[in-house]
Amino acid sequence: MSARDGVDRARERTPLTITAERLPNARVSLEITVDAETVERHMERAVSRVSRQVRVPGFRPGHVPRKMLERHVGTAALLQEALQELLPEVYSHAIEEQQVDAIDQPEFDLKSTEPLVVTAVVPVRPEVDLGNYTALRASMREVTVDPEQVEQTLLNLRRQYAVLEPVERAVDWDDHIRADVSVSVEGQREPHEETDAEFPVRKNSVVSLPGFVERLVGLSAGGPHTVEFSLPDDFSAEELRGKKATYQVTIHEVKREVLPELDDEFAKSLGDEEIGTVAALRERVEGDLRKNLEHNAREEYHNEIIDLLVATATIDYPEVLVRREVDRLIDRESNHASHSEEGLRNWLSAIGRTEEEVREAFGEQADLNVRRGLVLGQLVDQENIAPTDEQVDAEIDSLVVGMTGSTPENQAAIRNLFDTPDGRVSIRNQLQTRLAVERLEAICTQPEETSTTPQRQSRRRRAGAEAGASDTNEPETVGEGTTDAPADSND
Repeated sequence: MSARDGVDRARERTPLTITAERLPNARVSLEITVDAETVERHMERAVSRVSRQVRVPGFRPGHVPRKMLERHVGTAALLQEALQELLPEVYSHAIEEQQVDAIDQPEFDLKSTEPLVVTAVVPVRPEVDLGNYTALRASMREVTVDPEQVEQTLLNLRRQYAVLEPVERAVDWDDHIRADVSVSVEGQREPHEETDAEFPVRKNSVVSLPGFVERLVGLSAGGPHTVEFSLPDDFSAEELRGKKATYQVTIHEVKREVLPELDDEFAKSLGDEEIGTVAALRERVEGDLRKNLEHNAREEYHNEIIDLLVATATIDYPEVLVRREVDRLIDRESNHASHSEEGLRNWLSAIGRTEEEVREAFGEQADLNVRRGLVLGQLVDQENIAPTDEQVDAEIDSLVVGMTGSTPENQAAIRNLFDTPDGRVSIRNQLQTRLAVERLEAICTQPEETSTTPQRQSRRRRAGAEAGASDTNEPETVGEGTTDAPADSND
């Protein structure tokens, strides 16, 4: 008889009284009353195990009478040992009988011992009602390219080809300097030093600490010069906000930028056959800026309509999903350092925060990610969105070419990474999420119905108000809509 057969027969012999109650946050409470015969059977097994582990004077291991063992370790300890086997057995029987779709381990609570009554609270699969989602309407904002952005981009391009010439004067804006720099911040023990550091002196740029670059203008070669200022109140490291920073700067060399003229010759020198004039270069720059703006606007729009869907939906989900998403965000932010306790400790020490602080900081985004993922997963089900094998193949082809260019060897290596069972599942999930967002976009951009009930109008306004300001990053989905890279498909 196999171990599995033994468990199954034990279940058949276990008379249980089970009641189930649905709790908020997608949990089910199972109250399980166990008959005395089953309890006694597990108590005898516990006595047998414990008697082999403890040493009682006058008795060989494994041959200690139950009464003597109860006096030696206590009846409560024997019961706890019995529960180690009893609870998993009766819990497994209970969720099977009650058809509970558990997604994590239960929390047990011993209510009484005579009779033995335990409760098991277990998180279950979320329930999502999308409401009247087909009535959602929203349009993507139009984008316009600021002429100043075009000019700034052209200036940055010219700077890439600038010639640096040494000058005998004080530092001015857009100069480049070579200097020895030592900085100490109030409250920190050791100063930070750099020798022969080279950097540009640009407006609105941050070198070392905010406020440093501005105080270099007007300094002459030589030194050391002492530069002091207070860190801003919104500085990233909270413990350093408002603290005084002191620099010792010795300037070895000052150079000015000599920019190439913005003319047709410069345009031709960039090496693009399609760009032979300044006008063509300006048109290309404006087009690239427009593409970037449109890409960002579309990401922002996708977040907006997903959040509209979240706002109109009714979602019941367990807290464990948020905890898992916090774990994922920490893992990503720490560059997988959190995979080990030592790695997590080192990362937390490097950023100067506790694990509790980091988990709290990620909590709100994690909760939003969970809700976004759940509504997209439900939309996939209701709209019957299922990528075909041909679509998955096309997606892999696109990824291979996009990541490796035209080199056959590189393409083959990347294809072998993606075109595996786990890789295809990951690609299919990513594609499914994208198709769900595209379907939601199609719904939200439909023409308004000629006859809209007041109730539907109210719901739409309420959904828009509750959605609020959305995160402009690409939506991160979890739950049924989870998408991971192929390398993480076994996580």
